[in-house]
Amino acid sequence: MKELMEKLEQQNLTISDYNTIIKIIAASLQRGAIRPEECTTVGAIHDKLKIVIQKQQKEIDNARLSETNN
Repeated sequence: MKELMEKLEQQNLTISDYNTIIKIIAASLQRGAIRPEECTTVGAIHDKLKIVIQKQQKEIDNARLSETNN
């Protein structure tokens, strides 16, 4: 059971993973790997990732504030 839980935990994406995906998108666009007609879709994913990062960072910041207030 412990091994299963560890494997499941490894499947979760972290803020670092999201930032890496954003960097991959930027590099792909700079190198011309994404066609112009795909840019809207890729841009929407990029924007969603940025929002997820902001939300997670806010939750982390709030948790740290809660820890210091206790």
